[in-house]
Amino acid sequence: MTWWQAALWGLTGGGAASLLSLSASVVAGGYKWPWRNDKGDLMPRLFVLGCGLALGAVVAAAAHDQMNGPWPAFIFGISAPTTIRGILSGVEVEPKPRPKATPRRKPLPSVERQPPETGSGEGSVREDAR
Repeated sequence: MTWWQAALWGLTGGGAASLLSLSASVVAGGYKWPWRNDKGDLMPRLFVLGCGLALGAVVAAAAHDQMNGPWPAFIFGISAPTTIRGILSGVEVEPKPRPKATPRRKPLPSVERQPPETGSGEGSVREDAR
């Protein structure tokens, strides 16, 4: 089997996996088209479909030397998106810790403390007393 034959069968397998995903989305959406929502965004769904098709074709083309017929290429095409998604789900990505920033503000001028005033007359309160 040549690489382009394997790629076509992988593309067909990726399409089959995408059709199954679309079918599940229609059922989950109450038998309505999943791209009919408030926003009407069809492009993200087409992007996901294209990625599944491309992954199926690339994986099947990469393994074309080990295949002796269309069935293995079709199976590679079906399983490639799910397999790669499963592999990537185990990868944890954490944000890079930010280095401690140096203060950019000028420090406040120091204030000299004055001794508290003591009351000398009747009705006055000392400020250092509680």
